[in-house]
Amino acid sequence: MLRIETQHKTVPWRWVVLFAFLAQSHAFILAASGMMTFTLRKYIENPALISSVSSLDVLFNVLIAAPCFYFSDRIWTRFGRRLPFVLTAWAGLAICMFLLPLAVGAVPVAVLVVLWLVFWDVGSTFAMLQMELVPPQQRGRAQAISNWFGNLGNMVVVVVLAGRFDDVVHFAGFTLHGERLIYWFGVFCVLFCIVFTVLFVRERRPTEPPPPDEGGGLVGVFRSVFGQRALWPVYLLALASMLMESDIGPLGNLLFTEQWGYSKQDMGTNVLAGGLLNMVLIIPLVGLVADRFSRLTLFAIGTGGILCLQIAFFVFVQFILPDQRPTIGHMILFGQLMSTCGQIAGVAFLPLTYDFIPRNRMGTAQAGLNILRSFTRLITLNGVALWVTFYAWAFLPEGQYDYFIGHLFTIASGCVGIGIVFYFSRQVRRGRFRPVGREEFESDQRPA
Repeated sequence: MLRIETQHKTVPWRWVVLFAFLAQSHAFILAASGMMTFTLRKYIENPALISSVSSLDVLFNVLIAAPCFYFSDRIWTRFGRRLPFVLTAWAGLAICMFLLPLAVGAVPVAVLVVLWLVFWDVGSTFAMLQMELVPPQQRGRAQAISNWFGNLGNMVVVVVLAGRFDDVVHFAGFTLHGERLIYWFGVFCVLFCIVFTVLFVRERRPTEPPPPDEGGGLVGVFRSVFGQRALWPVYLLALASMLMESDIGPLGNLLFTEQWGYSKQDMGTNVLAGGLLNMVLIIPLVGLVADRFSRLTLFAIGTGGILCLQIAFFVFVQFILPDQRPTIGHMILFGQLMSTCGQIAGVAFLPLTYDFIPRNRMGTAQAGLNILRSFTRLITLNGVALWVTFYAWAFLPEGQYDYFIGHLFTIASGCVGIGIVFYFSRQVRRGRFRPVGREEFESDQRPA
Protein backbone atom coordinates (compact mmCIF):
# COMPACT_ATOMS: atom_id res chain seq x y z
CA MET A 1 0.00 0.00 0.00
CA LEU A 2 2.81 2.43 0.78
CA ARG A 3 5.47 1.27 -1.71
CA ILE A 4 6.23 3.98 -4.27
CA GLU A 5 7.78 3.03 -7.62
CA THR A 6 9.05 5.00 -10.60
CA GLN A 7 8.51 4.43 -14.35
CA HIS A 8 4.74 3.71 -14.31
CA LYS A 9 2.40 5.07 -17.01
CA THR A 10 -0.25 5.87 -14.39
CA VAL A 11 0.11 5.94 -10.62
CA PRO A 12 -2.35 5.92 -7.70
CA TRP A 13 -2.97 9.35 -6.26
CA ARG A 14 -1.98 8.10 -2.82
CA TRP A 15 1.55 7.72 -4.22
CA VAL A 16 1.45 11.31 -5.37
CA VAL A 17 0.27 12.53 -1.97
CA LEU A 18 2.83 10.45 -0.07
CA PHE A 19 5.67 11.62 -2.27
CA ALA A 20 4.47 15.22 -1.98
CA PHE A 21 4.67 14.82 1.78
CA LEU A 22 8.19 13.43 1.43
CA ALA A 23 9.10 16.33 -0.85
CA GLN A 24 7.80 18.78 1.75
CA SER A 25 9.96 17.16 4.40
CA HIS A 26 12.84 17.65 1.97
CA ALA A 27 11.78 21.28 1.56
CA PHE A 28 11.86 21.75 5.34
CA ILE A 29 15.57 20.99 5.16
CA LEU A 30 16.05 23.87 2.73
CA ALA A 31 13.75 26.13 4.73
CA ALA A 32 15.69 25.58 7.94
CA SER A 33 18.85 26.44 6.04
CA GLY A 34 17.29 29.81 5.21
CA MET A 35 18.41 30.93 8.65
CA MET A 36 22.03 30.68 7.48
CA THR A 37 21.90 34.35 6.47
CA PHE A 38 21.30 35.36 10.09
CA THR A 39 23.95 32.93 11.34
CA LEU A 40 26.49 34.39 8.92
CA ARG A 41 25.37 37.91 9.85
CA LYS A 42 26.55 37.34 13.44
CA TYR A 43 30.14 37.20 12.20
CA ILE A 44 30.11 38.94 8.77
CA GLU A 45 28.76 42.46 8.20
CA ASN A 46 29.51 43.14 4.53
CA PRO A 47 26.41 42.20 2.43
CA ALA A 48 28.53 41.45 -0.63
CA LEU A 49 30.58 38.93 1.39
CA ILE A 50 27.44 37.26 2.75
CA SER A 51 26.08 36.94 -0.79
CA SER A 52 29.43 35.60 -1.99
CA VAL A 53 29.37 32.75 0.54
CA SER A 54 25.77 31.93 -0.33
CA SER A 55 26.43 32.14 -4.06
CA LEU A 56 29.07 29.40 -3.86
CA ASP A 57 26.11 27.14 -4.52
CA VAL A 58 26.26 28.51 -8.06
CA LEU A 59 29.79 27.16 -8.48
CA PHE A 60 28.88 23.84 -6.89
CA ASN A 61 25.95 23.46 -9.30
CA VAL A 62 28.56 23.25 -12.05
CA LEU A 63 31.28 21.25 -10.28
CA ILE A 64 29.10 18.90 -8.21
CA ALA A 65 25.40 18.82 -9.09
CA ALA A 66 25.88 18.72 -12.87
CA PRO A 67 28.22 15.67 -12.80
CA CYS A 68 25.84 13.89 -10.39
CA PHE A 69 22.93 14.49 -12.78
CA TYR A 70 24.99 13.43 -15.78
CA PHE A 71 26.23 10.15 -14.32
CA SER A 72 22.86 9.29 -12.76
CA ASP A 73 21.59 8.77 -16.33
CA ARG A 74 24.40 6.35 -17.04
CA ILE A 75 24.62 4.08 -13.98
CA TRP A 76 22.47 1.41 -12.41
CA THR A 77 22.97 -0.10 -8.95
CA ARG A 78 20.93 -2.44 -6.78
CA PHE A 79 19.54 0.71 -5.12
CA GLY A 80 18.69 2.49 -8.37
CA ARG A 81 20.37 5.35 -10.21
CA ARG A 82 19.15 8.44 -8.33
CA LEU A 83 18.81 7.11 -4.78
CA PRO A 84 22.52 6.48 -4.11
CA PHE A 85 23.22 10.19 -4.65
CA VAL A 86 20.18 11.27 -2.63
CA LEU A 87 20.80 9.13 0.44
CA THR A 88 24.51 9.99 0.59
CA ALA A 89 23.69 13.69 0.41
CA TRP A 90 21.05 13.52 3.13
CA ALA A 91 23.49 11.90 5.55
CA GLY A 92 25.95 14.76 4.99
CA LEU A 93 23.24 17.40 5.37
CA ALA A 94 22.19 15.97 8.72
CA ILE A 95 25.74 16.26 10.09
CA CYS A 96 26.21 19.84 8.84
CA MET A 97 22.89 21.08 10.21
CA PHE A 98 23.56 19.48 13.58
CA LEU A 99 26.95 21.18 13.92
CA LEU A 100 26.12 24.58 12.40
CA PRO A 101 24.46 26.23 15.45
CA LEU A 102 27.27 24.92 17.67
CA ALA A 103 30.05 26.53 15.61
CA VAL A 104 31.63 29.78 16.83
CA GLY A 105 33.44 32.21 14.54
CA ALA A 106 33.22 33.25 10.91
CA VAL A 107 35.50 30.52 9.55
CA PRO A 108 33.81 27.44 11.13
CA VAL A 109 30.36 28.75 10.23
CA ALA A 110 31.39 29.52 6.66
CA VAL A 111 32.98 26.06 6.28
CA LEU A 112 29.82 24.30 7.46
CA VAL A 113 27.66 26.44 5.17
CA VAL A 114 29.91 25.52 2.24
CA LEU A 115 29.75 21.80 3.11
CA TRP A 116 25.97 22.05 3.40
CA LEU A 117 25.83 23.54 -0.10
CA VAL A 118 28.04 20.70 -1.41
CA PHE A 119 25.80 17.96 -0.01
CA TRP A 120 22.64 19.75 -1.12
CA ASP A 121 23.91 19.74 -4.71
CA VAL A 122 24.84 16.05 -4.51
CA GLY A 123 21.23 15.32 -3.55
CA SER A 124 19.69 17.43 -6.32
CA THR A 125 18.74 14.25 -8.18
CA PHE A 126 15.79 14.01 -5.78
CA ALA A 127 13.82 16.26 -8.14
CA MET A 128 14.12 13.70 -10.94
CA LEU A 129 12.67 10.99 -8.74
CA GLN A 130 9.45 12.98 -8.63
CA MET A 131 9.32 13.38 -12.40
CA GLU A 132 10.00 9.66 -12.89
CA LEU A 133 7.27 8.79 -10.41
CA VAL A 134 4.50 10.98 -11.85
CA PRO A 135 3.56 10.48 -15.53
CA PRO A 136 3.02 13.57 -17.73
CA GLN A 137 -0.79 13.50 -17.69
CA GLN A 138 -0.79 13.72 -13.87
CA ARG A 139 2.07 16.17 -13.36
CA GLY A 140 0.03 19.37 -13.32
CA ARG A 141 -2.27 18.21 -10.53
CA ALA A 142 0.66 16.57 -8.77
CA GLN A 143 2.49 19.89 -8.82
CA ALA A 144 -0.56 21.59 -7.32
CA ILE A 145 -0.62 19.00 -4.52
CA SER A 146 3.09 19.57 -3.96
CA ASN A 147 2.51 23.33 -3.89
CA TRP A 148 -0.26 22.87 -1.31
CA PHE A 149 2.09 20.98 0.98
CA GLY A 150 4.80 23.55 0.22
CA ASN A 151 2.51 26.41 1.19
CA LEU A 152 1.61 24.69 4.45
CA GLY A 153 5.27 24.04 5.15
CA ASN A 154 6.22 27.62 4.40
CA MET A 155 3.64 28.85 6.88
CA VAL A 156 5.01 26.54 9.55
CA VAL A 157 8.54 27.78 8.91
CA VAL A 158 7.92 31.53 8.84
CA VAL A 159 5.13 31.69 11.40
CA VAL A 160 6.38 29.15 13.95
CA LEU A 161 10.12 28.75 13.39
CA ALA A 162 11.63 31.90 11.89
CA GLY A 163 10.55 34.20 14.70
CA ARG A 164 12.19 31.95 17.26
CA PHE A 165 15.72 32.41 15.92
CA ASP A 166 16.80 34.84 18.67
CA ASP A 167 14.82 33.22 21.51
CA VAL A 168 16.61 31.84 24.56
CA VAL A 169 14.52 29.79 27.01
CA HIS A 170 15.72 28.41 30.36
CA PHE A 171 13.89 25.25 31.33
CA ALA A 172 14.68 22.61 33.99
CA GLY A 173 18.29 23.62 34.16
CA PHE A 174 18.72 23.59 30.38
CA THR A 175 19.13 26.55 28.04
CA LEU A 176 17.27 26.21 24.73
CA HIS A 177 18.40 28.44 21.87
CA GLY A 178 15.94 29.10 19.06
CA GLU A 179 18.69 29.02 16.45
CA ARG A 180 19.69 25.50 17.49
CA LEU A 181 16.12 24.22 17.55
CA ILE A 182 15.51 25.47 14.00
CA TYR A 183 18.56 23.73 12.60
CA TRP A 184 17.91 20.57 14.59
CA PHE A 185 14.34 20.53 13.29
CA GLY A 186 16.00 20.35 9.88
CA VAL A 187 18.06 17.39 11.10
CA PHE A 188 14.86 15.61 12.15
CA CYS A 189 13.42 16.20 8.66
CA VAL A 190 16.56 14.76 7.05
CA LEU A 191 16.36 11.61 9.17
CA PHE A 192 12.66 11.22 8.34
CA CYS A 193 13.44 11.50 4.62
CA ILE A 194 16.14 8.84 4.88
CA VAL A 195 13.94 6.35 6.74
CA PHE A 196 10.89 6.92 4.52
CA THR A 197 12.89 6.58 1.30
CA VAL A 198 14.73 3.45 2.36
CA LEU A 199 11.51 1.72 3.44
CA PHE A 200 9.02 2.80 0.78
CA VAL A 201 10.65 4.24 -2.38
CA ARG A 202 11.89 1.94 -5.17
CA GLU A 203 13.33 2.76 -8.57
CA ARG A 204 12.34 0.56 -11.50
CA ARG A 205 14.95 0.11 -14.18
CA PRO A 206 14.06 2.29 -17.21
CA THR A 207 13.33 0.66 -20.55
CA GLU A 208 15.31 3.23 -22.55
CA PRO A 209 19.04 2.57 -22.88
CA PRO A 210 21.32 5.16 -21.26
CA PRO A 211 22.44 7.92 -23.61
CA PRO A 212 25.94 7.44 -25.06
CA ASP A 213 28.90 9.58 -24.14
CA GLU A 214 30.03 11.91 -26.90
CA GLY A 215 33.70 11.07 -26.59
CA GLY A 216 35.83 11.07 -23.46
CA GLY A 217 36.79 13.62 -20.85
CA LEU A 218 35.21 16.97 -20.10
CA VAL A 219 34.82 17.76 -23.79
CA GLY A 220 32.66 14.69 -24.27
CA VAL A 221 30.55 15.55 -21.22
CA PHE A 222 30.08 19.11 -22.45
CA ARG A 223 29.10 17.82 -25.91
CA SER A 224 26.59 15.38 -24.38
CA VAL A 225 25.03 18.09 -22.26
CA PHE A 226 24.94 21.03 -24.65
CA GLY A 227 25.47 19.48 -28.08
CA GLN A 228 22.05 17.82 -28.27
CA ARG A 229 19.63 20.06 -30.17
CA ALA A 230 16.69 18.27 -28.55
CA LEU A 231 17.65 19.86 -25.22
CA TRP A 232 18.03 23.43 -26.44
CA PRO A 233 14.32 24.33 -26.03
CA VAL A 234 14.54 23.12 -22.42
CA TYR A 235 17.51 25.36 -21.71
CA LEU A 236 15.83 28.34 -23.34
CA LEU A 237 12.64 27.91 -21.30
CA ALA A 238 14.65 27.45 -18.11
CA LEU A 239 16.70 30.58 -18.80
CA ALA A 240 13.50 32.60 -19.07
CA SER A 241 12.26 31.21 -15.77
CA MET A 242 15.55 31.90 -14.01
CA LEU A 243 15.63 35.50 -15.17
CA MET A 244 12.03 36.09 -14.16
CA GLU A 245 12.46 34.45 -10.75
CA SER A 246 15.58 36.45 -9.84
CA ASP A 247 15.34 38.18 -6.48
CA ILE A 248 17.61 40.03 -4.09
CA GLY A 249 18.58 36.79 -2.36
CA PRO A 250 19.78 36.93 1.25
CA LEU A 251 19.60 40.72 1.14
CA GLY A 252 15.81 40.35 1.34
CA ASN A 253 16.05 39.30 4.99
CA LEU A 254 18.25 42.31 5.72
CA LEU A 255 15.82 44.61 3.90
CA PHE A 256 12.95 43.37 6.03
CA THR A 257 14.71 43.45 9.40
CA GLU A 258 17.42 46.13 9.18
CA GLN A 259 16.12 48.66 6.65
CA TRP A 260 12.39 48.44 7.32
CA GLY A 261 12.79 47.60 11.00
CA TYR A 262 10.49 44.60 11.24
CA SER A 263 11.16 41.60 13.44
CA LYS A 264 11.75 38.05 12.27
CA GLN A 265 8.32 37.16 13.66
CA ASP A 266 6.81 39.89 11.45
CA MET A 267 8.21 37.93 8.51
CA GLY A 268 5.84 35.14 9.50
CA THR A 269 2.85 37.45 9.92
CA ASN A 270 3.56 38.80 6.45
CA VAL A 271 2.75 35.46 4.81
CA LEU A 272 0.14 34.02 7.18
CA ALA A 273 -2.97 35.54 5.58
CA GLY A 274 -1.78 34.85 2.06
CA GLY A 275 -0.77 31.32 2.97
CA LEU A 276 -4.21 30.50 4.32
CA LEU A 277 -5.87 31.91 1.21
CA ASN A 278 -3.54 29.90 -1.03
CA MET A 279 -4.32 26.66 0.76
CA VAL A 280 -8.07 27.13 0.93
CA LEU A 281 -8.76 28.71 -2.48
CA ILE A 282 -5.90 29.56 -4.87
CA ILE A 283 -3.98 26.26 -5.05
CA PRO A 284 -7.10 24.04 -5.34
CA LEU A 285 -8.44 26.21 -8.18
CA VAL A 286 -5.11 26.24 -9.99
CA GLY A 287 -4.83 22.48 -9.53
CA LEU A 288 -8.21 21.93 -11.18
CA VAL A 289 -7.10 23.64 -14.39
CA ALA A 290 -3.45 22.52 -14.34
CA ASP A 291 -3.88 19.53 -16.67
CA ARG A 292 -6.80 20.98 -18.66
CA PHE A 293 -5.15 24.04 -20.24
CA SER A 294 -1.92 24.70 -22.08
CA ARG A 295 0.94 24.68 -19.59
CA LEU A 296 2.83 27.17 -21.70
CA THR A 297 -0.09 29.61 -21.65
CA LEU A 298 -0.46 29.26 -17.88
CA PHE A 299 3.27 29.82 -17.42
CA ALA A 300 3.24 32.97 -19.59
CA ILE A 301 0.23 34.39 -17.73
CA GLY A 302 1.74 33.72 -14.32
CA THR A 303 5.21 35.08 -15.03
CA GLY A 304 3.88 38.13 -16.87
CA GLY A 305 1.62 38.92 -13.92
CA ILE A 306 4.51 38.67 -11.46
CA LEU A 307 6.62 41.10 -13.50
CA CYS A 308 3.81 43.66 -13.68
CA LEU A 309 3.22 43.41 -9.93
CA GLN A 310 6.95 43.75 -9.17
CA ILE A 311 7.04 46.99 -11.14
CA ALA A 312 3.89 48.26 -9.42
CA PHE A 313 5.26 47.44 -5.94
CA PHE A 314 8.57 49.16 -6.64
CA VAL A 315 6.84 52.33 -7.90
CA PHE A 316 4.45 52.28 -4.94
CA VAL A 317 7.18 52.01 -2.30
CA GLN A 318 9.83 54.17 -3.94
CA PHE A 319 7.70 57.03 -5.23
CA ILE A 320 4.31 57.00 -3.47
CA LEU A 321 4.95 56.09 0.16
CA PRO A 322 6.42 59.14 1.92
CA ASP A 323 8.78 57.11 4.15
CA GLN A 324 9.44 54.37 1.55
CA ARG A 325 8.47 51.79 4.14
CA PRO A 326 5.50 49.53 3.31
CA THR A 327 3.25 48.31 6.08
CA ILE A 328 2.55 44.66 6.76
CA GLY A 329 -0.82 45.21 5.06
CA HIS A 330 0.83 46.55 1.91
CA MET A 331 3.16 43.56 1.74
CA ILE A 332 0.31 41.10 2.31
CA LEU A 333 -1.71 42.68 -0.52
CA PHE A 334 1.07 42.75 -3.10
CA GLY A 335 2.49 39.48 -1.84
CA GLN A 336 -0.82 37.66 -2.25
CA LEU A 337 -1.28 38.96 -5.79
CA MET A 338 2.25 37.88 -6.68
CA SER A 339 1.71 34.55 -4.96
CA THR A 340 -1.41 33.88 -7.02
CA CYS A 341 0.48 34.53 -10.23
CA GLY A 342 3.37 32.48 -8.90
CA GLN A 343 1.08 29.52 -8.21
CA ILE A 344 -0.16 29.63 -11.79
CA ALA A 345 3.38 29.76 -13.18
CA GLY A 346 4.78 27.26 -10.69
CA VAL A 347 2.17 24.57 -11.32
CA ALA A 348 2.88 24.80 -15.05
CA PHE A 349 6.65 25.25 -15.24
CA LEU A 350 8.15 21.98 -13.99
CA PRO A 351 5.74 19.67 -15.89
CA LEU A 352 6.19 21.91 -18.96
CA THR A 353 9.97 21.62 -18.77
CA TYR A 354 9.93 17.82 -18.54
CA ASP A 355 7.48 17.61 -21.45
CA PHE A 356 10.39 18.71 -23.66
CA ILE A 357 13.08 16.42 -22.15
CA PRO A 358 13.68 12.97 -23.73
CA ARG A 359 13.07 10.29 -21.10
CA ASN A 360 16.59 8.84 -21.21
CA ARG A 361 18.21 12.26 -20.87
CA MET A 362 16.57 13.60 -17.72
CA GLY A 363 19.82 13.62 -15.80
CA THR A 364 21.80 14.99 -18.74
CA ALA A 365 19.27 17.77 -19.23
CA GLN A 366 19.28 18.54 -15.52
CA ALA A 367 23.07 18.77 -15.62
CA GLY A 368 22.80 21.37 -18.36
CA LEU A 369 20.05 23.17 -16.49
CA ASN A 370 22.20 23.33 -13.37
CA ILE A 371 25.15 24.74 -15.28
CA LEU A 372 22.88 27.29 -16.95
CA ARG A 373 21.22 28.07 -13.62
CA SER A 374 24.60 28.47 -12.01
CA PHE A 375 25.86 31.09 -14.40
CA THR A 376 22.51 32.88 -14.43
CA ARG A 377 22.31 32.86 -10.65
CA LEU A 378 25.93 33.96 -10.43
CA ILE A 379 25.09 37.02 -12.51
CA THR A 380 21.80 37.86 -10.80
CA LEU A 381 22.71 37.15 -7.17
CA ASN A 382 26.08 38.87 -7.22
CA GLY A 383 24.79 41.48 -9.63
CA VAL A 384 22.17 42.55 -7.10
CA ALA A 385 24.76 42.67 -4.30
CA LEU A 386 27.20 44.68 -6.40
CA TRP A 387 24.44 47.01 -7.55
CA VAL A 388 23.34 47.63 -3.95
CA THR A 389 26.96 48.16 -2.89
CA PHE A 390 27.63 50.55 -5.79
CA TYR A 391 24.44 52.50 -5.08
CA ALA A 392 25.43 52.86 -1.43
CA TRP A 393 28.94 54.06 -2.39
CA ALA A 394 27.62 56.56 -4.92
CA PHE A 395 24.55 58.00 -3.18
CA LEU A 396 24.39 57.06 0.52
CA PRO A 397 26.42 57.91 3.65
CA GLU A 398 29.23 55.51 4.50
CA GLY A 399 28.05 52.28 6.11
CA GLN A 400 24.41 52.71 4.98
CA TYR A 401 22.72 50.45 2.41
CA ASP A 402 19.44 50.63 0.51
CA TYR A 403 18.59 46.98 -0.10
CA PHE A 404 15.26 47.81 -1.75
CA ILE A 405 16.99 49.42 -4.71
CA GLY A 406 18.14 45.92 -5.65
CA HIS A 407 14.67 45.29 -7.04
CA LEU A 408 15.56 47.45 -10.04
CA PHE A 409 18.04 44.77 -11.06
CA THR A 410 15.47 41.98 -10.72
CA ILE A 411 12.87 43.91 -12.73
CA ALA A 412 15.34 44.36 -15.58
CA SER A 413 16.07 40.60 -15.51
CA GLY A 414 12.35 39.85 -15.62
CA CYS A 415 11.87 41.98 -18.72
CA VAL A 416 14.50 39.92 -20.57
CA GLY A 417 12.87 36.70 -19.34
CA ILE A 418 9.38 37.57 -20.57
CA GLY A 419 10.82 38.30 -24.00
CA ILE A 420 12.29 34.79 -24.11
CA VAL A 421 8.91 33.29 -23.11
CA PHE A 422 7.16 34.94 -26.04
CA TYR A 423 9.87 33.71 -28.43
CA PHE A 424 9.57 30.16 -27.05
CA SER A 425 5.78 30.25 -27.50
CA ARG A 426 6.13 31.26 -31.12
CA GLN A 427 8.57 28.42 -31.82
CA VAL A 428 6.16 25.90 -30.27
CA ARG A 429 3.27 27.17 -32.40
CA ARG A 430 5.41 26.79 -35.52
CA GLY A 431 6.29 23.20 -34.58
CA ARG A 432 10.01 23.85 -34.21
CA PHE A 433 9.99 22.92 -30.50
CA ARG A 434 8.24 19.58 -29.78
CA PRO A 435 7.33 18.00 -26.40
CA VAL A 436 9.35 14.85 -27.08
CA GLY A 437 9.37 13.71 -23.45
CA ARG A 438 5.59 13.62 -23.26
CA GLU A 439 5.32 11.94 -26.65
CA GLU A 440 7.77 9.19 -25.64
CA PHE A 441 5.96 8.56 -22.38
CA GLU A 442 2.60 8.21 -24.12
CA SER A 443 4.03 5.78 -26.70
CA ASP A 444 5.63 3.49 -24.06
CA GLN A 445 4.33 -0.05 -24.61
CA ARG A 446 5.60 -1.53 -21.32
CA PRO A 447 2.75 -2.66 -19.00
CA ALA A 448 2.04 -0.25 -16.16
